[in-house]
Amino acid sequence: MDHSEYPLFPLSTVVFPGGIMSLRIFEPRYLDMVARCMKTGTGFGVCAAQPAAEGAFSAPHAVGTRVDIVDFDRLDDGQLGITVEGRRRFELTASRQAEDGLWWGEVTFIDESADAACPIEFTALKQIAAALIEEVGLPYDKQGSDYDSASWLSARLTELLPFDAATKHDLLATDDPLERLRRIRPMVEIENARS
Repeated sequence: MDHSEYPLFPLSTVVFPGGIMSLRIFEPRYLDMVARCMKTGTGFGVCAAQPAAEGAFSAPHAVGTRVDIVDFDRLDDGQLGITVEGRRRFELTASRQAEDGLWWGEVTFIDESADAACPIEFTALKQIAAALIEEVGLPYDKQGSDYDSASWLSARLTELLPFDAATKHDLLATDDPLERLRRIRPMVEIENARS
């Protein structure tokens, strides 16, 4: 495991290694962060944010993903749009909030568990992931897919299903991809029963 410090972008979702996420950047602290990352060629951390009073966010959750900016564009409304790709999961060992409100974290990178073939018992989850990717479209439909990989499938389901930030964080923090799928399946079944 190696250690580093990165600026953090707390969100209500997560991204896994290999995952793609589009972000709209408009706050000055994040515009500065993006400019710094592009100038230095470094990434930043994406973490699920812990809720605070009145729907605001406070500190980031303990596990996140270092991302790299892979594309950027000026959006129709003049704001900056960026696309990031997840590289490595990390655990926050310390975090602080700078005067401008930007969070910084000292991170220890997590060694990924070995991937596993996706057992037949998760066939329904493969179908759900394929339908979600088709429905969401960009940027997911432009990246490669590997529905037979437990790691890939559990990551995309966590990113795309409408779980709350705490649930997404708990799934991101789960090292074993088969265990993630085991945890996702009953949550999907409950949602399907409600529909």
